[in-house]
Amino acid sequence: MVDRVVQKPFQWFDSVKSDLAHLTRTYNENESLKKQIYQLEVKSNEAESLKAENEQLRQLLDMKSKLQATKTLAADVIMRSPVSWKQELTLDAGKSKGASENMLAIANGGLIGSVSKVEENSTMVNLLTNTENAAKISVKIQHGSTTIYGIIVGYNKENEVLKISQLNSNSDISAGDKVTTGGLGNFNVADIPVGEVVATTHSTDYLTREVTVKLSADTHNVSVIELVGNS
Repeated sequence: MVDRVVQKPFQWFDSVKSDLAHLTRTYNENESLKKQIYQLEVKSNEAESLKAENEQLRQLLDMKSKLQATKTLAADVIMRSPVSWKQELTLDAGKSKGASENMLAIANGGLIGSVSKVEENSTMVNLLTNTENAAKISVKIQHGSTTIYGIIVGYNKENEVLKISQLNSNSDISAGDKVTTGGLGNFNVADIPVGEVVATTHSTDYLTREVTVKLSADTHNVSVIELVGNS
C-alpha cells in the first residue's frame, strides 16, 4: 500500500515528462513543416516570377523581329517608386550601352512609354500612364483601309484610357480600331502596338476630336523593357 502511494507521484511525473517530450517533438515537427512550406512558397513564387519574365522576353523578341528600328536595347527595371508607380521607372542601361533620348519603350506586347532622361549607366522611362507629363508621341489609327494620324496628349486615370488628339483627318473612327505608333516626329519608330479605340468625342464647336484608347500592354507588371529608336 505504501509502495503504491510512493509510486504514484513518480508515475505522474513520468507521465508529465512523456507529455512534455511529445509536445516538444510535435512543436519541432510543426516548425519544420512550416519552414518547408515557406521554402516551397518561395520557390513557387520564384518560378512564377521567372515564368512571367520569360514570357515578357518572348514577347519582346517576337515584336523586335517585326519592327523597323535601327537601335534596340534590352534593359531590366531597377527602380520604380510606389509614389510614382504610374509615372516613371528606371532601367539598368544608359549611354554606355547605347541608350538615348527619343527612344520608345516596349514591354508586354506593346508601347508603355518613352525615354525621358539618360545617364551614363541608367535610363528613366516616362510611362504612358503618367497624367502629369505626356510625351507627344505620334500614332496612327487604322479604320478599315483608312489611316488617321494623331498625337498622344494625355492619360485619363479614372477611365484608364489614353487620350489622342490633333487628328489629321475627319474620317470615321470606330471602337475597336487598332492604334499603333505613327513613326513621325522625334519618336520615329512605327507600328508598335498601342491599343484599341474605346470612344471618340467632339469639342463643342465640332472642330476637334479626341479619341480614347485602351492600352494593349500591361504597364503595371514590368521587369524587362526593350528600347527602340532610329538614328
